[in-house]
Amino acid sequence: MLRSALTSTLVLTGLASFGLFGGPGVDPASAPADPDPDGKALYELVCAMCHTMEPPPNLAPPISHAAAYYFHRFDSEDEAVAAMVAFLREPSEETSLLPARAIERFGLMPPQSHLSQEQLEAVARYSLTLADTTHGRGMGMEHDHPHR
Repeated sequence: MLRSALTSTLVLTGLASFGLFGGPGVDPASAPADPDPDGKALYELVCAMCHTMEPPPNLAPPISHAAAYYFHRFDSEDEAVAAMVAFLREPSEETSLLPARAIERFGLMPPQSHLSQEQLEAVARYSLTLADTTHGRGMGMEHDHPHR
């Protein structure tokens, strides 16, 4: 729990200092949304704090593995992005596509509700490009495995 609170504080501080919220002291909810956020920059600023790209993990599962669960579970990129955004906004054990052992090992990630809808979608789309697609089947194929 402390790690989640600390991570959220560090992320908000970092985002404000990089101008994503208009600077220090600006309420994120009142900051104008970037109409075309850079998913890679957001990943590097926000997600990479906990998620490495590839193993070994840091504080959370590697993004290539986490994104692969979305990549392989949904038939389209838009469906995968929508599910990932919903999870990032309100993470829960029930909506996690990762195996239960991932939550047991790393805990549940803090909500990323400080990011706008556009930012969440951009980082989700970028994350999907990092998905480990060498294991299992890609989008557009029938899926024969459960999501948990």
